[in-house]
Order: sequence, then C-alpha cells, then structure tokens
Amino acid sequence: MKKSKIDLRGSKILIVDDKKENVELLVQILTAEGYEIAFAMDGEKAIQVASIYLPDLILLDVMMPGIDGFETCRRLKSLHGLKEVPVIFVTGKDKVSDIVEAFNIGAVDYVTKPIRHEEIIARVATHIKLQYLILLRNELISQLRVQNIELEQLSKAKDLQLEKSEKLSHLGEMVGELTHEVSTPLGIMNTAMTNLVDQKNLFKEKLNSQKVTKNTLDNFLDLLERSFDIVLSSLGHSINLVDSFRKIIVGEFNQSKTNFDLAVYLEDIELILGPKIKNSPHSLVFNCASNIFIFAESGVLSQILLNIINNALRHAFLADDKGCITINIDKSDTNVIIKISDNGVGVSQEQQNIMFDKYYTTKPDEGGSGLGLYIVKKLVEDNLSGEINLVSVIGEGSCFTIILPDGIKM
Repeated sequence: MKKSKIDLRGSKILIVDDKKENVELLVQILTAEGYEIAFAMDGEKAIQVASIYLPDLILLDVMMPGIDGFETCRRLKSLHGLKEVPVIFVTGKDKVSDIVEAFNIGAVDYVTKPIRHEEIIARVATHIKLQYLILLRNELISQLRVQNIELEQLSKAKDLQLEKSEKLSHLGEMVGELTHEVSTPLGIMNTAMTNLVDQKNLFKEKLNSQKVTKNTLDNFLDLLERSFDIVLSSLGHSINLVDSFRKIIVGEFNQSKTNFDLAVYLEDIELILGPKIKNSPHSLVFNCASNIFIFAESGVLSQILLNIINNALRHAFLADDKGCITINIDKSDTNVIIKISDNGVGVSQEQQNIMFDKYYTTKPDEGGSGLGLYIVKKLVEDNLSGEINLVSVIGEGSCFTIILPDGIKM
C-alpha cells in the first residue's frame, strides 16, 4: 500500500450488503471522499471479488442471503492475501453478543444502521490510516531486519579481518625478531670467513714464495679450525632458530591435529621467544616433565601460548620491574593442565571478569586491539575443546590456567 499518510484518495473499499439502497448510499458517500469502490450483494460473491480486487478495507453487512456476514468474515480472514484487510461491520444488529462475535472473528470496528454520513467517513478514514501505518511499520521492521542481517554479516567480516590482522601482526613481530636474531650469527660467520679468506691469501703468497715455515702452517691450520668452529656454531644456531620458527608458523596455518611431546614442543617456543626475552629485563621459565603428549592442533596451542606470554610482557610489569613469567605443564588422567603465571602488578576482580571480552584492553591509547585474549579464549574453547580461566591478585601477579583434553590417539 504505497500512499501518503495524509492523502488516502484512491484507497480501495469493498462494500458488501444485500440491500441496494444501502450500497448506493455508501457508494455516494465514499466516492465523494475520493475512494475507489467495488461492491457485492452476498457473502460468496464478496469473497470472489475481494480475492481479485484486494481492497484496503471492507464494509460488511451481517444479515445476507446465503452465508451471513460473520461467516463471510471468517472465510476472508482464512485467505492469505485478505486476512490482514480491516473489516468494519455495518449492520442493523445491535445486540452486545453480535458486537462481541464480530470482534472475536477479526473485525476492527462495528457500526450500526442507520448509516450516519460523518460517522462512516471518520471510521473508514481512521481504519485505512491505521492499516497504512501497520503496513508501514511492518515494512520498516522488514527493512530493519534486512539491515540488521547485513550489519551482522559486516560485523562478522570485520571481526574475522581484525582477528586475521591480529594474527598477522603477531607473526610480523616474530619475523622481525627472528630477522634481528639471525643477523647476529650471520654477521659472525661473515666476519670469520672474511678473516679466513684474508689469511688464506697471505698464506698462499708465502707458499708461492716458498716462505712457509712449520709455525706459519700451524698458525694457519689453527685459524682454519677456529674459523670453522665459529661458522658451524653460528650456522647451527641459525638453523635451529629458523627451524623452530618454521615449525611454529607452519603449525599456525595447519589445522590438522597431531600427537606431540609438549617438552620438545616448548623448546621451540622458548627458542622463538629468546630474542624478545633477551631484549627485555624479564625472564621466562618453562617447567614440563618429559613424555607428556597431547593430540591437538600444535599451531593453535603455540598461538595461545605466545599471545598470553606477549600479553604478560606488555601489561604485567611496571617500567622498572624485572619480572618472571613461568609456564608449568602437568597432566592428570585425561587432561593437560597449562599454567602461565607472572609476578607482575595483577588486575582487579572487575578487570578479571571482562578480561576475555572482545575489544577490551587496558591500554587503548597504545594501539591495543583488545582482541588478543578474546582470540585466545575462542581458540581454547573452539579449536582445542578446553577451558581457560584467570586468577589475579593486585600486587602479586596473574595466572592463566588452561585445561585441555589430551585426546591421545594410540
């Protein structure tokens, strides 16, 4: 129904009455108001006309040949395209029981004959306007529902993008730290090999001029041995760093589950975090007995541990603190219990209650996204089928406890 709230001209009205004079009177009154009129002389015909005409309002008599007005109204209200059309009974029956019956079967109003000109105009206009407003409301609700769905989809896409950005940010930070850490042994190797090349050229000159003594040869061989030791040691350290980094990164993008030894796994985590810890005043301690195995997504677990540890390094300590972060891993009959604790400043009970909420951060002015611990909780619960909780005491520190099913596959 597409018309102005004020101008109802052109609205369609169906008049149903078996008395020709009543129909003519209503047609005369309503046509003068600008309404479009159709009529029927009995209930059966009214249903046929209404199904084709699709009126905006129906004026319906009660006493008619064939089916009466009450039964006509019941049948109209059972039809999909007509059940919302307002029906006003216009009848000579004025008993309270008839009025109650009319409203019970879905009428919106009840007007008794004789027809009063001003009254019928007012009631018709009122109910057409009400129906217009109802349809307008329903249309707005429908539009709002569509917009809400679109907003939810945009919100989910935004959340996924932010979570991906958070993960890539975390990986980018690790790449930067790895690059810086690997550059040191590479520099040492370069220095050792450059010096060895220089000494090799000097030795070759002496050899060509037949000035090589036993002492010269011994010194060159000694230098060669020390240079190789330096290069092999630095190369081994670089290979270990890159290999640990590769396993952690590949794991984070690989969602398959595997059985793995947590003690061996933590060695890679410790190696990856080495550069960050070395450049901070804090220490990191890992305690894990050997032969604790778990069947899980190793990359998800590394993302969880690195997020919590990095969160502690950023937020747990004051500027001049020399803190300690401890990772303890134990095993019960069917679960692996991981505790990541620090001896930092701690957080209040109020903060503990919202620590895992999306977008919550204690340092909004320093670029924190507030997604780190929210993502951690999602990964623990959704990917690892575990649970995580936080206990913290102001001035003493915080402890995250993660309980995971070991899920060992034999």
